[in-house]
Amino acid sequence: MNIRAKHIFRIMITLAIVIGSSYIALRNINLDILISTLLNARYEWVVLSIPVMLVSHWLRALRWKTMLSPVVERPSILNMFSAVMIGYAVNNVIPKGGELMRPIIYARRDKVPLSTVMASMIVERFFFDAIMVLLFIAGVFIFQRADIEQAFPWFSWGQMLSVIGILSSIIILILIIAFFPALTDWLLKVTIRPFSRNLYERVHKLTDTFEHGFEVIKTPSQYLRLTLESFGIWLGYLFPMWIMMYSFDFQSRLNLDIIDATFLFSVGTLSQFTPAPGGIGVYHSLIQTSMVRIFGIMPEEALAYATLTHGINLIVCFIIGGAFFIYENRIEPLPKDLDEIEKETLG
Repeated sequence: MNIRAKHIFRIMITLAIVIGSSYIALRNINLDILISTLLNARYEWVVLSIPVMLVSHWLRALRWKTMLSPVVERPSILNMFSAVMIGYAVNNVIPKGGELMRPIIYARRDKVPLSTVMASMIVERFFFDAIMVLLFIAGVFIFQRADIEQAFPWFSWGQMLSVIGILSSIIILILIIAFFPALTDWLLKVTIRPFSRNLYERVHKLTDTFEHGFEVIKTPSQYLRLTLESFGIWLGYLFPMWIMMYSFDFQSRLNLDIIDATFLFSVGTLSQFTPAPGGIGVYHSLIQTSMVRIFGIMPEEALAYATLTHGINLIVCFIIGGAFFIYENRIEPLPKDLDEIEKETLG
């Protein structure tokens, strides 16, 4: 399958997921009630949530700086924030495209080897973020298992353990590459080299290159700071969901608390594991289903809440990320599509 065919296949899969999940969210919805609910929402709470979102994004850049500080001299927090916001904006258009664009932008601006930056992002996504996601999801399943079974009766503990197993395996693999390079080389020789020497050489070169970017894992003095920054990031995602509940009438009836918001946040996070850009459609259907089945909220109110929480984050990322994109592009033209991004990333 050539590159063009792969891209067409990806687009078809993405469209199928977005259309299918959007249909689930919109079926049996009275559009007049939905529009009226959105128009009558109290948007002062939405405005109040925006600074909290921005703080969480800034903390992500700050944590990235902490991660790269052992290997990069005086990393620029502003350049990192610019790359983070552009990455978010691109993710909302090209599924996971921002994960490739973000390291390219920062590596160019601070003249850092792209492989080092890519490695730091792998550690960020599949180590620190993966651990936080596991904590949130495990907490929900342990303390709110009844809610999960009520909202999604088809979701089993077996599926949950599969997700935990996959993420845990990735975390263990990163730790092996970081702390045991000799063991990594031995595993590659045993599992890959007998079948393809060319593939072995490529993977071996990749692990050697990434080892430098994994340096933060071997810096215990940074553990506490990275942990606090990680909690700050995720709380910055969580609190806006709670704050924006006050935009709707259902909050005065139900008085949902931060625990309820945590449940919705954990459920909504699952949408980010799909190829839908920005989780669109999937996020809406997951949040709506949860609010209707667990809290007894009208489908129109639930969908309005999902639309608002998702939409405001989308708008903030597009405005700020777009502004940074224009600025960065004036300095040096940036990749404009997935082909260019992949070409530059793979070097």
